[in-house]
Amino acid sequence: MQQNTYHYLYSHIHMEAQKIADKIIHMSKFVRIVTVCDMKGKVVYSARPKSIANKLTSKESAKSLVVAAESWKSRKELSRKLGKCKYVIAEYEKVKRITMPAGKNHLLYVTTETNIDHNKLINKIMKLE
Repeated sequence: MQQNTYHYLYSHIHMEAQKIADKIIHMSKFVRIVTVCDMKGKVVYSARPKSIANKLTSKESAKSLVVAAESWKSRKELSRKLGKCKYVIAEYEKVKRITMPAGKNHLLYVTTETNIDHNKLINKIMKLE
């Protein structure tokens, strides 16, 4: 019984993550990759347009998600004094990375081209239901 409950919850989370990721992928031609992960950095769902190649190896991507999750936990510790963190953006020479909460137990990790207006994208994402 407990196994079935876990499978049901995981399937539901995966389906919701897929719907959200697919919506975000289509928000702009400059969105490269959308990943939903848990608070340990484990991928629940990830999507990218077929024309986009990963810049990182799968091992590097996994490490990056773990670091993002750990950093998010650190931000949560400061929220009592600073308020809840809405999102974090890192701009590299070749990509931008946006990290934001996806519910209480997951993160949304969006990689874009550098020429995107990230404020517009973030506002669109925050309006998703």
